[in-house]
Amino acid sequence: MRKKFIQLITVASSLFTFEQASASADVVVCAVPQVYSALESAKEDASNKFETYYAPAEDITSRIANNSGKCSIVVSSDEKLAILMLRAEKTTQDNIKPLVKAPLILWSKDETLFKNDIKAIKDKKLKSLALPKASLTPVGFAASQIVKKKNFPTNYIKYKIFRTEQEFQAFAMVNSGNVQTGFITKPLIMRDGKATGSYWFVPHEYYDPIKYYIINTNSTSFRTSKVFNYLLTDNNVHQFFLKAGFEDLDK
Repeated sequence: MRKKFIQLITVASSLFTFEQASASADVVVCAVPQVYSALESAKEDASNKFETYYAPAEDITSRIANNSGKCSIVVSSDEKLAILMLRAEKTTQDNIKPLVKAPLILWSKDETLFKNDIKAIKDKKLKSLALPKASLTPVGFAASQIVKKKNFPTNYIKYKIFRTEQEFQAFAMVNSGNVQTGFITKPLIMRDGKATGSYWFVPHEYYDPIKYYIINTNSTSFRTSKVFNYLLTDNNVHQFFLKAGFEDLDK
């Protein structure tokens, strides 16, 4: 009996060690929340399985820098993150690829405000505006390019412009009804392939493109490379991103 018990303990210990090794071998895709819908659809569709971790770009940077968690692949619009990873030798230039673009919009939860596109802006119907800070996010920088234009009137609401640290905060302020409008990217307002509220689609020529990049931090891993190539080149994945409000790079 004792011998059999020892054998069972040995088997259990071996299984535990195997499970630990398998867990450590998991491919983990760290991504900003804007890509949640597209990435989860891709995850469900993938033959090469992977785990996901969502956080703002600065938290992903900290996670990698402090080795506080695994990030086999990173998806983000923050170019500074890619530059920091290159400098820290966490990746190489060949393993950083543009994935999709996120179109900039001026959004309102009011379904009628932008029913006639830009008319609400020309007629000075805006009552308040949420604006991500230009120095902190690509969306904030793009939005700042718009409000500086002479044909975008903001003087009449200059005391009702609320600057936020992150794009999500601008979205939350409008979504809660505390602010009437906000500059964000389209993926944030998509639900099951449909946009909520109403929005002005900012012409592409008005701002620098907001590109999302995919970064392979472990190119020596066959499993990681398989997932990286799947997310980068698979047509189904591309369609998931388009449905979630993103655009082709060449659009």
